[in-house]
Amino acid sequence: MLDLHRGRILREVARLGSMTAAARSLAYTQPAVSHHIARLEAEVGTPLVVRHGRGVRLTEAGRVLVEHVEDVLARMDDAEERIAAIAGLRAGRVRVAAFPTAAGALLPDALAGLRARAPGVSVTLVDAEPPQALALLRAGDTDVAVVFRHAFLPPDTDARLREVALCEDPLRLLVPAAHPLAAAAEPRLADLAGERWASGCARCRDHLRWACGQAGFVPDIAYTTEDHVAIQRLVARGLAVTTLPALALGLHAEPGVAAPGVPGLGRRRITALVPAGPRPPAVAALLEELTAVAAARPGPSHPPGGSDPGPAAQAGAPVATGPQGRAL
Repeated sequence: MLDLHRGRILREVARLGSMTAAARSLAYTQPAVSHHIARLEAEVGTPLVVRHGRGVRLTEAGRVLVEHVEDVLARMDDAEERIAAIAGLRAGRVRVAAFPTAAGALLPDALAGLRARAPGVSVTLVDAEPPQALALLRAGDTDVAVVFRHAFLPPDTDARLREVALCEDPLRLLVPAAHPLAAAAEPRLADLAGERWASGCARCRDHLRWACGQAGFVPDIAYTTEDHVAIQRLVARGLAVTTLPALALGLHAEPGVAAPGVPGLGRRRITALVPAGPRPPAVAALLEELTAVAAARPGPSHPPGGSDPGPAAQAGAPVATGPQGRAL
């Protein structure tokens, strides 16, 4: 591969028509310039300059090389300008894959914050449940994967990934408002052993089976859908009972549904995963916005583990009506 530094020297010799003048311009000695030109000629295997009067002029090979050097240097200058724009958040891109409730509850505010901070940064967002988001991240098809996992699952990270904690999302039990458990003084999950259940994604169903197993029974899961509005309506119509994360209930809460405080449901941990190593400025900025949005969510902060029914899920209290959201 040709030495670009020597190409710069040849371009300066061509511009000034003299090795002495080029040496003066570059703050080199004239022998040093002559040495670099000789080395470049050895690399290409043909003369690049010939003496002309008191100076030098380019050979045909020299003119071709200088043209290409100028093209390469122009591209390098353009690359430097673009990189500076990316480093200064005046340009760049970030690709995000997130499970749908995070895409509805966390990403809009985070992306709005990023746009206000760095309007030149391009962002794309795709819905993807945690296994799919992880696959996209490992394949290099996304820059950030927003995922969740329950306490009994192993971590999603490995040596190639880094985890940024966002928030803990408690699980809530939902039953029809007229259900006996809605007004029970001390409701227990085991009291629902004979009920039909609705559940969402595969990871959510695994958690439901785990929680029910801890209570001593296997749930009869009759309805599976990743649309949490549909799940809540099944409950409101008396067709099923279910568990949903608080994040989903913040997007939509169906009338006719009660959320009694039942211990033992646990919570899910929501994190953002990124490749290990230095983070591009746009990715770092988005993570900062995501972290701020998650920290600003209403309600107290709870440590991992345990179950906290929260003020909106007191025994017998119907869930309030809110704006509609989509799938878990």
